[in-house]
Amino acid sequence: MFRIFSILLVGIMLQGCASKSYTTKLETPIERELIKNDYFSSIDSKSNKHLSASIGDELFVMNRFLPSTKEVVSIIPPTGNKFPYSSVWSGTYQYNDGNSGDLIVYTTPGYYKGTIGILLDENEEMATTHPLVQVEGFKKGRRWKLNANGKFFTIPSINIDSWALRYGGHNDNKYIFEIVNKHESKNTDVLQTIYVSEEKFRKGFIIRNVLILGLNTDEYGVIQYQISDVLARNS
Repeated sequence: MFRIFSILLVGIMLQGCASKSYTTKLETPIERELIKNDYFSSIDSKSNKHLSASIGDELFVMNRFLPSTKEVVSIIPPTGNKFPYSSVWSGTYQYNDGNSGDLIVYTTPGYYKGTIGILLDENEEMATTHPLVQVEGFKKGRRWKLNANGKFFTIPSINIDSWALRYGGHNDNKYIFEIVNKHESKNTDVLQTIYVSEEKFRKGFIIRNVLILGLNTDEYGVIQYQISDVLARNS
């Protein structure tokens, strides 16, 4: 009987030491500031650069995005419960295993009542390959791997506009442009044909809140131009 008790006691001690905890509860939780994403478009990186297009080419493809109003966690954890899609997380523990440096463990009451949290660095990126850590309970210190990296919290964006502007050539001293549908369309539907005079081409003209400034036309009919998103200036 004594031998059985001794074996059980050793087993419990070994199980308790299997996952050493390096977490310390913070006296004052760290309240997070919700991340914010601004309006952006697919032509932002091309703004005010010298571009060129031949007849039949698309001058640009415009996709406009607006952020949703909720910050979410879309990662799937290996534990039985999923992360709450939209919840308030706070830094409640500090973690340091001697090599990691000081990291913050973020928890939320909506995920295992705050007993399991996520290890994040100062940029709120997952700090290790096993960033999920149990901070309370019998198996305190247990870690899990996540098949993800980078930012833990995200704000999904909604595509509110999708179209392209195609160059149709030059005829009767006018430049021809076609607005082509791109949103949920497998066909290149021409939504509208626009004729632009030489003067307007040189001074700049606006189509669907995109400013196009014509710079030059060479002998082969290739146009050079600049573009900028008018809405981006006002966002």
